Amino acid sequence: MIFDQISNIGRYGLLRVAAVVAFLETYDVQTPAPREFEILGRELFVRSSAYETRSPGEGKFEAHQVYADIQVVLQGAEIMQVADPEGLAPLTAYDAAADCRFFAASKGISDILVPQGSFVMFFPGEAHRPCCHPPSGKAMVRKLVFKVRI
Repeated sequence: MIFDQISNIGRYGLLRVAAVVAFLETYDVQTPAPREFEILGRELFVRSSAYETRSPGEGKFEAHQVYADIQVVLQGAEIMQVADPEGLAPLTAYDAAADCRFFAASKGISDILVPQGSFVMFFPGEAHRPCCHPPSGKAMVRKLVFKVRI
């Protein structure tokens, strides 16, 4: 996992980051993007979303096997939780079409406050629960999630 400011994303020369940087440099934050947009086919694509954050109990931890997530908060702020693999209990079987498996976590949960202008990279196998309320309570968030085939 990597947590940093969007302005530093170019430091991470892995994960086709140059294509992510090029997309972000031309992306108009004020114009809603299509729900999903292919940048390098299914090797690198991005999903756009806008939502109100939720309490952690309303969400599940998720982990992927094929894709890494680069979650970029454009507006608002949210908590993204990560969990120790030893504290995970599978809730579903792995769904290959969605590249996702859901988990409950009983220990080793850490909160990351991700403000506007920041991003978090989650690598395959790293359980995370995004979209949680920041300390100030419910918030509206606009976010891009880049899916990078590993």
